[in-house]
Order: sequence, then C-alpha cells, then structure tokens
Amino acid sequence: MITMHYFRKTLFVILLITGGFILRGQNKSPEIKFVDYYFENGSPLNWKIVNDTLVISLLPDYQRETLNRQTDHWYFKIITNKGTRIKLTIEKMVPDVYNGKPATDWWNYRTGIPCYVSYDNKNWKALKTSTLPGRELYLELIPEADEIYLARLPVYTTADLKSLLDRTKGRKGIEVIDIGKTVEKRPLEIIRLGDPSAKFQIVIRARAHPWEPGGNWVVEGLIDEFIREYGKNAMNNFCFSILPMANKDGVVRGMTRFNVAGMDLNRAWDKAPDSLLCPENYVFVNYITSLIIKGTPPVLVIDLHNDDKGDVHLTNRDRNDIQYKQNMERFEKLMRQHTSFSESFRYIWNDNGQPVVWTINNGLYNRYGLESFVYELNANWISGLGRIPSAEEWKDTGKGLLHVLLDYY
Repeated sequence: MITMHYFRKTLFVILLITGGFILRGQNKSPEIKFVDYYFENGSPLNWKIVNDTLVISLLPDYQRETLNRQTDHWYFKIITNKGTRIKLTIEKMVPDVYNGKPATDWWNYRTGIPCYVSYDNKNWKALKTSTLPGRELYLELIPEADEIYLARLPVYTTADLKSLLDRTKGRKGIEVIDIGKTVEKRPLEIIRLGDPSAKFQIVIRARAHPWEPGGNWVVEGLIDEFIREYGKNAMNNFCFSILPMANKDGVVRGMTRFNVAGMDLNRAWDKAPDSLLCPENYVFVNYITSLIIKGTPPVLVIDLHNDDKGDVHLTNRDRNDIQYKQNMERFEKLMRQHTSFSESFRYIWNDNGQPVVWTINNGLYNRYGLESFVYELNANWISGLGRIPSAEEWKDTGKGLLHVLLDYY
C-alpha cells in the first residue's frame, strides 16, 4: 500500500528532475551537430562544447630538429541549425615557440584578429573577434544557413590555383613550367609572363608558409593585370616568373608554417637547400640559377607573405650604400602611389650588431648578389584603407604592384 508520505516524496523527486530538465533546456548548449575539418586546408583541431560555448583548440606544426612551433591557421565548418546563436572561442593548445623560447604574445592585440566566414566556401566576409584574458579569441554569430565555414584568412587552395592555371592556358605571353615536386610529390609550377629573354627578369614567390594566402590573391591580381596590359610597349622589356604556391603540401594539410618535413621555406637561405627535406626551395633555387646561367639574372625577387604588421623587409646592407637607399625610397613611393601599401620599408644595416636572419632576401643577395625583399601583407588591417583586408583588395594590390614594377624599371 502506497502511503501519502511515499507519494509526496516520489512527486518531489519527479518535480525536481523535471525542473532540472527545464532549467537545462532554458540554458541549453548551442545546436551544433558537428565540426568538420576533413577537407583540403582544413586545420587540425580539437573541439568541445563547454556550457553554451563552442571551444576550438588549434594544433601546431613543428620545425625539424628544434623546439620551434607555430599555430596561426584555422579553417573549419560548423554544421548547426540556421539561426542558432553560437558563442565561439578559438585558442592555441600551446604557445608558439620562436628560437627555442615560448612566445609571450599569442595574437596581435593592436588591431585585433579577424575571423572570415562563408556560406559557399568562396565568398568571405570578415568579422571582428575580441581577445579574452586567457588569450582566446572570442566571437558570437548567428548562422544564416545550416552550415558555415570559418577561416583565419580568405581561403586559397590548390583547387583555386588549378583554376588560375586553367584560365591562363593558351594565352599569349604566358607559359606554365613544371620545375619539380614537393616532399609529397605534388607538382611545383612557375607561371612565366612575358618574353623569357626580356631585359628585366622579376621573380615572385608566394605561399612559403601555408597559413598566408594573401600572396596568392596578389599573384592573381598581378596576372589579371598582365593579361589586360599585354601587348603594350611597356611590357616588352619584362618577364615575370611566379611560383604561386611554394608549400603545397602544407596548404593541403592545413598547416601553419613548415613543410611536411619540418623545414621553414623562409629560413636557412645561407646555404644550398636539402633536395630531400626541402625540395620546394631546391627546385626554386635551381630555376633562379638557370636564369643566371642564361645571362638573364633576376633584377628583383619578391617573396610574398602575411603577418600582423605588414612591412617590407629589405636585405642586410651597408649603411653607406646611398644609391640603394635612394632606390628603395623611390620603390616605396611607387608602392604608396599604386597600391594600398601603408606600412614601412624596414632597413637592416650590417653594423647594427644583430646576427643576420637567413631569410630568402638575405640568402639571395649574399649568395648571388640578387636584389630581393620580403613583402609581408598585413593579415589584420589595411591602414591606408581603414579596414580589414579582403581577397579583392589583395588582388587590387597585385594589379598595382605590376605598375610599380613597370614604373620603377
């Protein structure tokens, strides 16, 4: 026989449990079904839902035979329900390590770090993030569809490169040359624009670091402008050799900095690159030396990158080289005239007491006497335009860069 005391106790437990479900329902987690990163250039990550927040933890990639590591790339897809309010944090699982020392500043706080979103995986819109005390990036959004892509920068993959190569086929003045393969045997192409025997040979490399697609968009813009300008007298004296995606393996695998053998393609340029561990640099150097042997050495080599500052990094030079300083001042003036460049030309003098950093520009100058610089495109902010960069604006930079080079030489 059920007593009144037992009935009341049972009813209280039922109400307590039901009430708990009601409370949890009122404060339920976002309706996130899955986080997908199993596609080309998708970033290695861990994810979990903590209370009402989706936590994305990014994995680093590592340099060979050092303690160095870096994590700056993200690219993933959230599968959810349209209209769900998502609270999102993006964090590095461990701090970056430079020259054996953990980084103290994980992200650039001066202008903030944007996060790009897309519903078609082609058109990207930048959203601002905020930085939490634990160095996590924080973002709230309400998806307009059941699937939404998020990325560190407007995405550029090998499929985009193939599209570029396809639309240049058969065009006058353009030739695609296979110069070798990556560690994982992906082909490396030089897109050559203009007459191979032209007076002014200019070599451009992009995407040495996988997380930095800005250079790819600049290259697209430069090639589009070359096609538009081809046939004009000013173009007859120029030949552009462009390696559009130096670190293809890293791009495919969604890495940040190194190639799949742990080599940094913008370091160790004081010596010949290893053909097995660093074939991307090995075949690129072979191409440059072939130009020298033919008697058409490059007058300039430009290495395109992204970073949080956006400067042009010049070679280590003698402070008394007045002509060099005047030349670079003229180049800088043209950059500001023809493009949205609005940062600094960074001079490095040999008497500053600092050891030489063997980036591509210093290596090519010291080993071959070639003028070269590293052009870092600001990944967060274009000061001259007062806004977060877009793929189209970087393409405009590429168009302008062509005219900078035509005017300068």
